[in-house]
Amino acid sequence: MEQPTQKTSRAVNTFDVPERIAAQAGVKSIGMVALTADEELVCFKRAKGENAKLAMEMSKTSLVEADGKPLSQADGTVDTFWKNLHPKLRSLVMQAYAEIHAAEEEDTESFLKSRQVRVG
Repeated sequence: MEQPTQKTSRAVNTFDVPERIAAQAGVKSIGMVALTADEELVCFKRAKGENAKLAMEMSKTSLVEADGKPLSQADGTVDTFWKNLHPKLRSLVMQAYAEIHAAEEEDTESFLKSRQVRVG
């Protein structure tokens, strides 16, 4: 199976897990990166057209650290981590993925309002 590459020079977004969830999940912090176009393509292939699976694949692929320890697709540590992750923290990771990858509302509105239509 094709594996995305992990680059060491990428910005890692670190999130502190809320205490109640950390106590349940056994994880105090996670680190996530913005995905490259190639990594997104690998996620699309893995999801095989299933939207829910795509969201999970992209969130999981974005994970690169747990409590400061590296997670990787290459050695399977991220898959093991994801499978054992508490559902509440999995939900927070998916929300963090969306936050990292989405444009600000103001930028989105500006972009969409800039549309011009040409014929011919």
